[in-house]
Amino acid sequence: MHIEKISIHQEGKEEKSSHRPMHFDEFIGQDHIIRVLKTAISSAQKNNHQLGHILLSGPSGYGKTTLAQITARVYGKQFHIITGYAINKPAELISIMTSMNEGDILFIDEIHRLKPTIEEMLYIAMEDFAIDMVMGDGGSVRVPLKAFTLIGATTKPESLSEPLKNRFIYNFHCMDYTEQQKHHIIERYLQHYHITYPKKLLESLALKVDTVPRKIHNFIVTIRDYLITHYHSLELDNTIRPACEQWLNIADGGLTPIHQQYLHILSESNSALGLKTIALKLGINEESVENEIEPLLLKSGIIEKTSKGRKIK
Repeated sequence: MHIEKISIHQEGKEEKSSHRPMHFDEFIGQDHIIRVLKTAISSAQKNNHQLGHILLSGPSGYGKTTLAQITARVYGKQFHIITGYAINKPAELISIMTSMNEGDILFIDEIHRLKPTIEEMLYIAMEDFAIDMVMGDGGSVRVPLKAFTLIGATTKPESLSEPLKNRFIYNFHCMDYTEQQKHHIIERYLQHYHITYPKKLLESLALKVDTVPRKIHNFIVTIRDYLITHYHSLELDNTIRPACEQWLNIADGGLTPIHQQYLHILSESNSALGLKTIALKLGINEESVENEIEPLLLKSGIIEKTSKGRKIK
């Protein structure tokens, strides 16, 4: 089990190289979350009390981890990160929590994948800053913990139990990014990777990518790699763009070959298809279909989910 521990004192070295926003003012979108987080952090610092537990839900790639990291940086505390499926035994959770310093932030990504026994341990830890350890004779001992803030991230908030959800003081849902925000994010990453471009190209680029920050970042990285490999430069202009877009093989709307294959499978069927059938035909697991492929198709209104399965609108 890997636990990543990030110290705010070490991040200055990473600030120039990291593609992630380092401060709230650099983060594009999610203003409704940032506004409340700034107030919560300010209150905790001024009154010397622990920052309340935070739940961030929303689609993959929307910036939940980045928001958690910025929160730790602004709050001035160490940031411990782990994924929900990586904690298999109560002893592992105990080891993590007893190693933290006063006020640290524990970030659990994919918190909906915690085992029920681990989730139940969190109830007391979040509320009373303590853990009940079961002893060999069947009794239990309550072990005190140093005050901490838990930040959970999930793509499936409906999978969390109500007792766990109720222990989060702040419960945020990441909203969809607008077209204007998409343009700003594209510009940010073009500048970060030192790609020069005429402003009029932004609209063409925006047509080729979904309004998801992670996908936009990956899209710009592929453009950078293409320019360096084929043109030995970082200059993107109208003479290069058509060849670059053909090489990327991405249709308008950000539809990649896997999206197009998904649509081809539906178009060949005379009836709606279930998730399992589609996943088998694509050769990938059901979770990847639901989380990585279908969100764009649903958001674009190309497909719909019915009681009988998926079909093209």
